[in-house]
Amino acid sequence: MVVRSELPASELPERPSFVEEAYFSGARIGDAIDWIHERRDREIHCEIEGTLTRTGQRVKFRGRVLRAKKGMLSRQIAVLVESDLRQRATDELDRVLTVGSNTTTSQDVAATQITLQNYLKRDMAGDLFFNGSELQDAAKEVSKFLKAHRVACTVWGQRLSDRTPMMIEGMIIGASVSPAPVLPEGVLEVRVEAEETGESKIYIVAQPQFLFGPRSDPNLTVIARKVYIRPYAWVEAPAYRNVLEARNLTVTVKGGKKIIENVTFSIREGEMLAIIGESGAGKSTTVKALIGDIPSTGVARIAGIDSRNAQKVRYFFGYCPQDLSYMYETFTPLENIIAFGKQYDIPEYQLIRDGKTLLRDFGIIEKANSPTRELSGGQQRRVSIAIALVHRPKVLLMDEPTSGLDPDNRNELWQYLDYINKEYGTSMVVITHYPAEAEFCDKVAVFMRGKSLVAFGSPARLKESLPNRGFAVGIVLEEVHPRARKVLESVEGVRFVLQRGELLKVFTEEPLEEVAERCLSALEEHEIPVKMVKTRSIADMVDYYIAITRGLVTGIIEK
Repeated sequence: MVVRSELPASELPERPSFVEEAYFSGARIGDAIDWIHERRDREIHCEIEGTLTRTGQRVKFRGRVLRAKKGMLSRQIAVLVESDLRQRATDELDRVLTVGSNTTTSQDVAATQITLQNYLKRDMAGDLFFNGSELQDAAKEVSKFLKAHRVACTVWGQRLSDRTPMMIEGMIIGASVSPAPVLPEGVLEVRVEAEETGESKIYIVAQPQFLFGPRSDPNLTVIARKVYIRPYAWVEAPAYRNVLEARNLTVTVKGGKKIIENVTFSIREGEMLAIIGESGAGKSTTVKALIGDIPSTGVARIAGIDSRNAQKVRYFFGYCPQDLSYMYETFTPLENIIAFGKQYDIPEYQLIRDGKTLLRDFGIIEKANSPTRELSGGQQRRVSIAIALVHRPKVLLMDEPTSGLDPDNRNELWQYLDYINKEYGTSMVVITHYPAEAEFCDKVAVFMRGKSLVAFGSPARLKESLPNRGFAVGIVLEEVHPRARKVLESVEGVRFVLQRGELLKVFTEEPLEEVAERCLSALEEHEIPVKMVKTRSIADMVDYYIAITRGLVTGIIEK
């Protein structure tokens, strides 16, 4: 087992920077399954090389592990195929393949090499896999969802009438477990729509032990070999490149006044975006337009879905308003999570399970049964975020989550946000009036009143746009002096000076050492005592924000 750096992000943008990786031969599939079980709450990906047992063809593919099972008679890894790595493919691979040892004949693939990859991210997928012999378990599981959900499934098996291999895809409309001569028998009813005609047929999916005469049309009965179930398929996102995207986004109020105009930016899956700017600059308006809460023109998409499609896009974002009074103060944190989570058609048992996990992750599980009004401001904010995350959104949007918190609690909340970003893979958009907090994020958007978006990019890229690529002469005075900044601004070669108390940063395009000497001479001439000088002081996001809002530099907008 090794921990290694992955390929450059430009080549594999969907992968994180680091991954825990392990290698097994097909003969050691039992050890591979043990490795997966030890990380059962992680999202595990894999690369498989081996032979298709039905054709004898060599195969190589990459996918996500759906399930790993180690029994007395068989060992199996079920994989959702994400990419076919064969150089010459004569046919398409099944969407789900079962992988066994190098000598198996009962699985789809006899593996010769298994590479397992743990991206150190929690498994948030809700899809399920069952062998045909486990259809009674599938029926029991589906019954939990079926009243509130439209559940999609793909079934591979044989038509009962003539044993012809077939695959069907459709929506489950019924699930039951009935007695059978040998074992309880699971049955699924699946409605399949023909793409050409739009007509639908209802198939009965039965277990392999269905041997005592059909209870329905044998031409519409499938003896299942494997079943792939997606309980949340009715809100599946289309393919997208950017998880959140705004293009020429404009909000106009009555009278024709534009609050924001031609706002364009985007973030990729898993990125964190900070939106900073003065009051009235349009930060909250932009977020409300992005989630379709207010009318707008231009493009606003979340997970590839137009934000104006309110009924569908709501499943893909979570929103935390600045005002916490929307929570029920007499409810406990867990009761609040259940109350708000039900609007997403999530079963109560799942809301309880996931709600407890979130409260544990946020360090307030001991408060799960206390009235929300008894919690501190920081704890209430964490409950608010847990409410917004319980339906597993792609993007979490927060309006000034650290407002009103002291520095220690602000820092603690950002640690939790960073944990959620990495653990759950949730992209985040955070409105903040503290520019220093932008340092926690992958991207920063700067807004100004009357100008909308004036800068967008990574914190490093924005700071590098300052003179001397963000390096300055740092001067610490013995005490704050009212004339120090003006004295330094008059020094030859100085572009501008930023002051915070006794610290002054002198920005210039000329060599820093030379400018530092000139500055010291000027301060000595005016009898301003200096405590310390640093010729390569690094700019931070507060410096950048001050410089751009004062018009000292021109903002850049990364594409």
